Amino acid sequence: MSKKGFRLATVERLREKRLEEAATALHAVQTEVRQAQARRDDVLERLRAQRHGDNTPHELELESIYRFRLRGDLAEVDHELTQLLAKLAEHREIWLQARAEVHAVAALHDRYRKERAEMLMRAEQRELDERAGSGRRMPTAASPVHPTTEGSSR
Repeated sequence: MSKKGFRLATVERLREKRLEEAATALHAVQTEVRQAQARRDDVLERLRAQRHGDNTPHELELESIYRFRLRGDLAEVDHELTQLLAKLAEHREIWLQARAEVHAVAALHDRYRKERAEMLMRAEQRELDERAGSGRRMPTAASPVHPTTEGSSR
């Protein structure tokens, strides 16, 4: 393998490794986003739920405090979710860039392999042509005698 082919293979492996790392990071962030969305849904469900009781002033005050705390929890989860979605977009962009780089290097490597194979085929064809051409120019020892030379010797 030539130096160019070796370099392309190395670059291709490095790009594939970078793509795998980007995919792993993207997956981790997606998992975090899903978990934050689940927490948000849970808080919303608890906030929507009606607590049943005698609705005494004391219970209403406790309910008010509980709902205030849930709205605070919801605000925290929404803030976390906003940050995670920004992080997700960033990691998705990194993954797309890594994927594009892998495809670009793979295309270069494929084109190099194709050019190399064509070059080898042309060299082989040139060698075959030279062998065939040299066979026509040089007579062989077992060649038949020309009919004009046979008639002149008699």
